[in-house]
Amino acid sequence: MRFILFLALAIEGAIKLVHATEHAKKGGQPIIIDTDLFSDVDDVGALTIANVLHNCGLANLKGIVINTPSQYGPLAASSLSTYFGNDVPIAAFRPITNDTFFDSYYYLYGEYASKLAYNWPRNIKTADSTPTPVELYRTILSSADDRSIHIISIGFLTNLADLLRSKADHISHLSGSQLISAKVSELVVMGGQYPSGWEYNFGGEDPESTAYVVQHWPKNVNVTYSGGELGGDVFSGQHLVQRCPPDSPVLSAYQWYVGRGSTVRSSWDPITTLYGILGLEWVSKIGVRPMLAYANDFGYNSITATNGSNAWVNDMTVTNQHWLRLAEGVTNYSMAGLLDEFYAHDPSLRSCFRYGVLSENFDTVL
Repeated sequence: MRFILFLALAIEGAIKLVHATEHAKKGGQPIIIDTDLFSDVDDVGALTIANVLHNCGLANLKGIVINTPSQYGPLAASSLSTYFGNDVPIAAFRPITNDTFFDSYYYLYGEYASKLAYNWPRNIKTADSTPTPVELYRTILSSADDRSIHIISIGFLTNLADLLRSKADHISHLSGSQLISAKVSELVVMGGQYPSGWEYNFGGEDPESTAYVVQHWPKNVNVTYSGGELGGDVFSGQHLVQRCPPDSPVLSAYQWYVGRGSTVRSSWDPITTLYGILGLEWVSKIGVRPMLAYANDFGYNSITATNGSNAWVNDMTVTNQHWLRLAEGVTNYSMAGLLDEFYAHDPSLRSCFRYGVLSENFDTVL
């Protein structure tokens, strides 16, 4: 109880509103988010974090590519970005379908993507008016500064496999692999189980693309994995009804998906996106010590079966691949509380928040 009370008081007293300027919006870590926005609502949480940190000048959201075929994925992504005042380039997976989500596994979770698409304003009118994922990737990468882009993958790896296989074209004289080597500084992947196991993003829909990306990713580009074991027990979204603006698509998406009077959901994609933007340098960026850490010093990921199962290989010669864990002393509850700060942000304030540096006592109990 002492920790919960102190956390609430510290957040209330430490959050500062900082007016975002147009100059700040152009700064920050350049990112591309590759999302399966369609079924699970944690993609909404992830895109919310990206948009809020974009408006705070800590991220530069260059584009969103969708790796599921429903037209409602790119339209919902546009509605979310438009809600936060951002006109973000979006690419739709082909062929485009009219599918809507139905939970045929648990028979519990509800569809939200089409509802976001048609009940909130959006900058893109139709999914087929968008570029393909490979076209958008190549366009963004070709004009990016060298070794500047972070790609955040929070879904299936089909688009990344297609990018790796892409050839020189009218967009760039470089192949996809060459563009990645030249322009990407880190790939951050929500996928796999660590140190070993099976996870849905890797094996549920397109395990062949998973294996291709893991095996053919350029060796000079850093890779960080966020496994299913990390976000599965971090249940964010608990107080959205009380804290979100009533017109929030984030609130509505969580209500529609989770249902039964709850807005609580696991946090795989939001945690991955938070790391993809902030890395481990949290103190200088949001004023709180890092809540994530690397679980290894060396080694690399490997695909061990045709179903997408993976295992970490300890190899002291490879030092630019990592998998994530919560930092020492950080609890699932405290991580969820931080994520909720982003979900509940009101874009009508035209401002952003930064955490003040919290007291040594807070760091101790965190």
